[in-house]
Amino acid sequence: MTAGTGPLAGVRVLDLSALAPGPFATTLLGDLGADVITLEAPPSARPGSGVSNLGVHGGREARRLGLSPLHRSRRSIVVNVKDPAGLDIALRLAARSDVFVEGFRPGVCERLGLGYPALSATSPGLVYCSLTGYGQTGELAQHAGHDLNYIAEAGLLSASTRAGQRPGIPLNMAADYAAGGLLAAFGILAGLTGRASTGRGTHVDVSMYEGLLSLLQVVPAWIAAGAPDPSWGGGLLSGAVPFYDCYRTSDDRWISVGALEPKFFANLCTALDRPELIGLQDDPARWDELRSVFTETFAGAPLATWLTRLGAVDTAAAPVRSLPDAFATAHRRGVLPAPGQVGPVPRMSGWVTTAGPVVTRPGAHTREVLGGLEMTGEQIDELIAAGVVAE
Repeated sequence: MTAGTGPLAGVRVLDLSALAPGPFATTLLGDLGADVITLEAPPSARPGSGVSNLGVHGGREARRLGLSPLHRSRRSIVVNVKDPAGLDIALRLAARSDVFVEGFRPGVCERLGLGYPALSATSPGLVYCSLTGYGQTGELAQHAGHDLNYIAEAGLLSASTRAGQRPGIPLNMAADYAAGGLLAAFGILAGLTGRASTGRGTHVDVSMYEGLLSLLQVVPAWIAAGAPDPSWGGGLLSGAVPFYDCYRTSDDRWISVGALEPKFFANLCTALDRPELIGLQDDPARWDELRSVFTETFAGAPLATWLTRLGAVDTAAAPVRSLPDAFATAHRRGVLPAPGQVGPVPRMSGWVTTAGPVVTRPGAHTREVLGGLEMTGEQIDELIAAGVVAE
């Protein structure tokens, strides 16, 4: 991101988060012009290592390997906030920030001296975002968890699984990224908007579990209105109907079919050379027969053939791509600026936004950030020698 451009130019964000939700939220803000400073712990204080901190979570180990785009559009400073001098640096940075983001369990930042009550006392306009699995209060507030646990608790995992099968795990997109990072970015922007009119900041309490329930809140209304329970493969959108499902092709590939509307369904049947099936869409008693026909028909030709035939009519169908293939295809179509880079998103006609480079070395901007606090080179050298900061 070019400094000073984008709709969020002039907004400073101090990010203490580590795993996926927080860095995703602040990347969204940084891509759109916010000045994001990531405050990193020294190696001895970093939780976990290996697989748990690699690209699956978008953690800092992945960033050091140059793998994670969740550490772009920001500056990085390494500070030991458990040292009084390090805490003083964090407090000074927070006092100059508009937004503070943390992803610890409830109470951790308070014990560090970086909780919302302490920071808002000196910066009443601060928008402080806490991002946790189960929120700041309630029965589960201190309960450990990851994306898998949150989607299981919220019911989404059952809706992604057919009856009798082991639950299928859909990566960590729903809780970490959608109900976590995306909701956090939304809450932060809402807090900044409210501050513009009132002068007051706010504590944004993002619970990934609660965020998932919010995303799913239409389901109880469906069930109350008489629709089938979508858990375990039931319901219109969970694979219970044959015209909203996936089918294997002769080359052992898969195609997704979402022909819900009568027009799409009729065009699908026509493209499959089975026009006699068109009248079966509204007859649940014939759906097993319809599924069998679709299964046998799609198994009779390779995926490329079906994409050509279905592409010639107006119906809802798409290949089930691997993740590498999906990103490569999107790049070829001009959707992505680079094969592995998405964003800045969303696109805005009023600004030209460009994502900043990934910070591949923790503390790459330690001297620059501390210089902004009017520290001299000699003072910074002393802090480095004492292990308070690192570069």
